[in-house]
Amino acid sequence: MTKSPRLALVIATAASLVQIGCAVLPEETADEPIGADRQAALMGNGLTFNGLTFNGLTFNGLTFNGLTFNGLVMEELSDPLGRMLLSAIVSCALPEGEAIGLNIEGVDYSFEGSVGLAPAWGEDDGECGDNCKAGVSACVISRVNYLGQSVMVSVRGKDKALASTSEERSDYTEREGAYFGDIFANPQKLYACVAPGASQIPRVCGPSLQGCSPIEVLGDCDDVCSRELDDGAYDKCRDPSGKMQKGAATVFLAP
Repeated sequence: MTKSPRLALVIATAASLVQIGCAVLPEETADEPIGADRQAALMGNGLTFNGLTFNGLTFNGLTFNGLTFNGLVMEELSDPLGRMLLSAIVSCALPEGEAIGLNIEGVDYSFEGSVGLAPAWGEDDGECGDNCKAGVSACVISRVNYLGQSVMVSVRGKDKALASTSEERSDYTEREGAYFGDIFANPQKLYACVAPGASQIPRVCGPSLQGCSPIEVLGDCDDVCSRELDDGAYDKCRDPSGKMQKGAATVFLAP
């Protein structure tokens, strides 16, 4: 297993002050020891709202030269929700074959990369700038599941890491909606839009869009987002202020 040295050092240092395709993510993956965590652009998702807004994982800084993961303390990483969110962040950001290792209360955990939306973040002197934050945020938000259950989804976007195969497009034809925002902001900016012709996002919001809080559903994706890409994904989407946000992740479901 290849370590991502800079990202591993950052997380290990923060934690030590008190002593984050085609593979399926089991529901309790983030709670398993080393070697258990695998995700990809065609992926399972079981991240809950509670995990997404976990207080210990709202970061004050993202560059490795500034403080990183200020809120990442052992008490919070001992909670499966904290590890679940960290697992989703690392797997969205780093490519397959890279991982970070962390010892939490005597148990070794491995948080593995898979999608590769921000591979440079794991390099020496790597940083997570605006494009990194946008892409990783959209990827993580797209994994939220109202019931915390693992469901296979096809996540597509402009980044080459989210490119879909013809087989994937054939199997996952039901466009659900698009997700974007900034999970690293404080407070977090969590947005979604529904596919044209749809009025609900049951996987994410449950029986009503009112249940989506803290994710804000902004309406029909055709009204909120810019042009469609060849695979049906949206290029950019507009936040409540009217600003176009990069890095949107569009989810497709199997019929």
